[in-house]
Amino acid sequence: MLRSQVPKPRSKQWGSDMNTRVTRKAVLIALATLTLTGCGRQAQDPSRDLDLLATGPDQEALPAAPPHVAAAIEATGGLATWTQCKRLTFDGVVTAYQPDGSYYLTEHHFYLCPWGNAIQVSAQEPQTGLACRIVEGQYRLLDGEGKMDVSPLSVCYRDYAEAVLQIVTAPARMLRDGATLVRKPIPVMISGAWYYPIEAKFEATKIVSKGLGRDKITVIEPYWTQGVYYQNQNGSLADIIWLGNAAAQKFLIVRGYDYARLVKDGTLVPTKIEVFQSDADGVQGQRLALIDLKQ
Repeated sequence: MLRSQVPKPRSKQWGSDMNTRVTRKAVLIALATLTLTGCGRQAQDPSRDLDLLATGPDQEALPAAPPHVAAAIEATGGLATWTQCKRLTFDGVVTAYQPDGSYYLTEHHFYLCPWGNAIQVSAQEPQTGLACRIVEGQYRLLDGEGKMDVSPLSVCYRDYAEAVLQIVTAPARMLRDGATLVRKPIPVMISGAWYYPIEAKFEATKIVSKGLGRDKITVIEPYWTQGVYYQNQNGSLADIIWLGNAAAQKFLIVRGYDYARLVKDGTLVPTKIEVFQSDADGVQGQRLALIDLKQ
């Protein structure tokens, strides 16, 4: 069983970076507002406005990476490669599991913006389409009819999408997200391998937009309030993540395997992903989904 160790709870392109930062903030405000109000259903291509978030990071705002985070970044391509990674898109064969062990096969298309902290998952199921999106912790179902969706994941699309975003973009999440990270000095053994737990406490995201007279601040509370990135002692990959929200009694484990580049000179990402239910003690529960990327 997997048990976490979580306690309870100046760039030369300054002008370009500044423009990128202002644009990203404006887009985040707009997308978050659409999500909160339930407006903005896309008639055709719901990924269009995500393209505005497909930018590199604000170089000036990136914090210095502590050694363990720097090692995780280096293990998946290096900081220069990650800062050039504006989007990740791929298709996956998804096996969604029922509590009784039976399963449902489908295919999902994934669109991720590592530095925009955004993901969209879309599919065409037999009786309905699917498109759901998360931007800076705000979730919206863009397309899909619950009664017509027979996938076991229909009751947990948000958790599923959050898990994929975390494991695929873990280096960016560890560096960019408003989280306090504490690496434990004593490794733990998981599935025959040694891992260093890196405990995370996620904070609310504040987005400041300039307005006439005064700034407008939008505060977005984290969906996951705590987590643990498990960093493999052999290779430094953070390929197991436990996510928790004690108040909501939501807990997940997501694991990544067989890391590879989707494009030449790109970042390394898991080509196989497993998502499990968990509990407050980090015990691995029922498997929710297995994703095999189509390469």
